[in-house]
Amino acid sequence: MSSPFMIALRGYDIKEVDGVLAQADEALASGSESLRASAREALQSAAFRTRLRGYDRREVDDAMRDRLNRLGR
Repeated sequence: MSSPFMIALRGYDIKEVDGVLAQADEALASGSESLRASAREALQSAAFRTRLRGYDRREVDDAMRDRLNRLGR
């Protein structure tokens, strides 16, 4: 399986990013307002650790903004 983001030196922790974005994607698919609110809060409060090899920070930040917009800020 390929990574959804480029791997970069000093990138965001892969497992943390995958968890938050999976929650947002699940909320978008469900249509549940309570799940959407929970996912919005998770995206807004996310503070990913930086790892030696992790997801490209700019790509993740763009994906998070996109999901926040789709969830309705």
